[in-house]
Amino acid sequence: MTRTIPLAEAKKQFSAIIKDVEEKFDQFTITKNGVGKAVILSNEEYAGLLETLDILSCKEEREAIARAKAQVKKGKTVSLDNLKKKYDLT
Repeated sequence: MTRTIPLAEAKKQFSAIIKDVEEKFDQFTITKNGVGKAVILSNEEYAGLLETLDILSCKEEREAIARAKAQVKKGKTVSLDNLKKKYDLT
């Protein structure tokens, strides 16, 4: 859940905010004078965002994702069971 709170409230509730971020993956936008100034989110979510940006910044990886999505749309998929059998991973 994303919540927007003023800086003064964030200061008062900082420990509770961190708990919600860690346990519920809540995200907080902190405002100052009604304008968003900062975001608090879990380290795990932050790392995921950085990884996504890294992937999407590479043209080859974007093209590979597009090809894979097109294959799924056309039904050109392989089940996990068939893949395990093919590579003797059972």
